[in-house]
Amino acid sequence: MLKVAFLWHMHQPYYRDPATGAMFLPWVRLHCLKDYCDLPARVARYDRLKMTFNLVPSLVEQIDLYTKNQTSDRLLDLTRKPAASLDKAEKAEIFRTFFMANPHTMIEPYPRYRRLHRKLVDCGMDAEMAARTTSVQEVRDLTVWANLVWIDPLFRTRPALKRLFDKGEKFSEEDKAEMIDAEYAIMAETIPTYRSLQEEGKIEVSFTPYFHPILPLLCDTDSAREALPGITLPKNRFSFPEDAERQVRLAAEMYREKFGRDLVGVWPSEGSISEQTAAILAKCGIKWTASDEGVLQGSMVKAGLPPDGASPHIPYCFQTPYGPIRLFFRDHTLSDKIGFVYSGWDEQKAVDDFLQHLHRLNDMLSATQPNAVVSIILDGENCWEYYRNDGDAFLALLFERLAADPQIETLTMSEALQMVRATPLKAIRAGSWINHNFRIWIGHPEDNSSWDLLWDTRLAFTRFKDAHPDFDPARIAAAEKSLLVAEGSDWNWWYGDEHLGLQNEVFDQIYRAHLSAVYSALDLEIPKALHLPISTGLPESYATEPEGTATPIIDGRLTHYYEWLGAGKFDCLKAGGTMHRSGRIISLISYISDDTHVYLRIDFAAKRYLVDNRSALLKIQMLNPRPGEVLCSADGAVAVPEWMTGTHSVQCGIGDIAEIGVPKAAFFSSGRGEIFFKVGIQENGEEIEIWPQGDPIRFRFSGQGEEIVWDL
Repeated sequence: MLKVAFLWHMHQPYYRDPATGAMFLPWVRLHCLKDYCDLPARVARYDRLKMTFNLVPSLVEQIDLYTKNQTSDRLLDLTRKPAASLDKAEKAEIFRTFFMANPHTMIEPYPRYRRLHRKLVDCGMDAEMAARTTSVQEVRDLTVWANLVWIDPLFRTRPALKRLFDKGEKFSEEDKAEMIDAEYAIMAETIPTYRSLQEEGKIEVSFTPYFHPILPLLCDTDSAREALPGITLPKNRFSFPEDAERQVRLAAEMYREKFGRDLVGVWPSEGSISEQTAAILAKCGIKWTASDEGVLQGSMVKAGLPPDGASPHIPYCFQTPYGPIRLFFRDHTLSDKIGFVYSGWDEQKAVDDFLQHLHRLNDMLSATQPNAVVSIILDGENCWEYYRNDGDAFLALLFERLAADPQIETLTMSEALQMVRATPLKAIRAGSWINHNFRIWIGHPEDNSSWDLLWDTRLAFTRFKDAHPDFDPARIAAAEKSLLVAEGSDWNWWYGDEHLGLQNEVFDQIYRAHLSAVYSALDLEIPKALHLPISTGLPESYATEPEGTATPIIDGRLTHYYEWLGAGKFDCLKAGGTMHRSGRIISLISYISDDTHVYLRIDFAAKRYLVDNRSALLKIQMLNPRPGEVLCSADGAVAVPEWMTGTHSVQCGIGDIAEIGVPKAAFFSSGRGEIFFKVGIQENGEEIEIWPQGDPIRFRFSGQGEEIVWDL
């Protein structure tokens, strides 16, 4: 019987403004309504299911602040305000910010919300124009639906919420107040649900260091060189292992307060581990931790062994000066299938595929590793908004099949350690679950600037504290807390060019606000550098406009340097969104036109992807003005809409890259207009990747001889 240990990681950054106490962004509240209670509650339905849930202490703190009415967020404040008393600016703000949801799964399925979003689209995404043409009733309905779609299907059967979903529109202020009361009830029961299920033995709860820092980098930024010897590091070497220990001990203190027992297991932020941080965890009494199987491979190399000389499907034991600590290494293929792949699949096929993978592992490991433990570790919240109905059908079927499968035994991490002897691990190479290094958080000029500002602030705090032993302890504590918040991983996640998003500016502002709060608490002058943005800014989209026209040769390769010169581009690597997936297939989408055709070029992370992966198909999804799909294999176009046949046939060249040509007349008889499209990859009939993940690429093209106008 194959032992499988799931760990679901629940995390949001620390959004609280140190000056006002309000939340910069609403994600703690919204994800609490949708993602934190339903997974453990689903596990509890089955006697044979056991899983581990990892909570970040700063997330728990923020949930507490909401339930104690000690904080709010702008979306909630605007929801509370009677619609009839909203001014023009507030109505426009609502249209700008109340559609922060995946359009495909969280807007389109709800007719009233969809119509209101369509109004914004019809106004050319001009929030002021949409607000001017919107009634009080429409604004009220919009505020209600922007909240309702974030409520998990598990809670929608509750009488008050069911009535609102059934009603659908023409909500009253009383309806809105009842909805907000229901939201607070869900938030209030979240942490007690985890505690009660752990006490019943249904789940295990683990924690992350308090403010989600990258522990190896707190201990020593030079640790980044273990995986990337040539990386460019900040001007000042940040090395404060005492801060790393403080973050762990604060987590352990909250855990005992909330769960009435000692903290046993830690999922380190982003699976970031090193030998020094393993020692700190052991020193703080932690019995187990985890990372990615790629870190295990790097650790084998550090120990002078072949990278594939160790199995990720067994627990390990690393000896520290403070005693042993056990380590699990996540199966990144299975973990990423749930996190990034299955959202576009039929639920039955997705669960079948997952169980087949586990059965193959069972067959393979039963002879050589009868006590294997397959660790499946992933984000427990962000992926579900890409699943149909918040993953309700997928999770129900997955958990039902796991509970009934005689070949599989699910365990908590601590149970696995009690049942399986750990194998000695000679070395740990510092790294994270993302590409097994720390490049996301350090090395880019923006990242390095943020580390230098943190170093300056840490030094100023230490010097002030040493020089003023009688200073107000409460203000020292406030300064230290802001410093610890700034040590979190979330700010550098958004610096650099790996995760450009529409809220980069906000995260930059939050980071500098916490550093500034350190100086304010100590009555020190705030450095001028903290008044200036670190982030260089974000374009309106991840796309660039074409600079002219061109007629590329459709042969699946870059025929000459100028062939695609001037094309517009959508950068999939930069458009990764909140979650990071290391194994993206499509890296770049290019587009241009001439008088008669529109041309697309698809670059892949691995050259000749379609040639080397015969089960894969490239999908061009046309959404406007005529819906339809073009499917291309290594041999060319295999399926096209009926309206693209005959004189409107598709040109398709597949090789190092994919090149597609479509006559403009296939869309418009005049040869001018606007089209919306997305590009994806299918394998065995299932979608495994789609770009963009939100709104489609849009562009307008002219007729013959006219100026081209693009809208991306």
